[in-house]
Amino acid sequence: MIAKGLWITSAVLALGLTAPARAEVDLASAANCMTTRIDTGENPAQCIDEAHAACQATPQDSPAIAILCYRTAQAAWDAGIKTEMARINDRADDRIAAIAAVELKYDLIASLTQCDRMEELALVGSDISAETVQRQKARCQASSAGLAYLRVTLRGRSIK
Repeated sequence: MIAKGLWITSAVLALGLTAPARAEVDLASAANCMTTRIDTGENPAQCIDEAHAACQATPQDSPAIAILCYRTAQAAWDAGIKTEMARINDRADDRIAAIAAVELKYDLIASLTQCDRMEELALVGSDISAETVQRQKARCQASSAGLAYLRVTLRGRSIK
């Protein structure tokens, strides 16, 4: 099992240099998409799926490329979360900023716990390959970060 994990890690690193599927999440476009969806009464979470389209389009037989793509997307969402939290800290009083930080923390914990749960259930309760399970978990983690970005952005909008 360790050798298999090392092989996947090596493949992710090697393929990362030439991977065609890279989720270059444009945070400004994503925020604009989310705002537009909210204003029109549509689901803003669809913007996260749209931002991950390149990752999702990666062929099923290329899980390492997809995993790298989702991790790149997750890093972009994480950077956006950090920026939004800095804005909240600058605009809000200390109590409101602390509440936003606690909400963010538990939003992420809850979402990532579900990613772990889905991974464990897939590993023990299905015939899905370990690589496919890792791909699904990477997607879940990137989506969790995207949803946290959405929530923290919405909280920031309500602070004048």
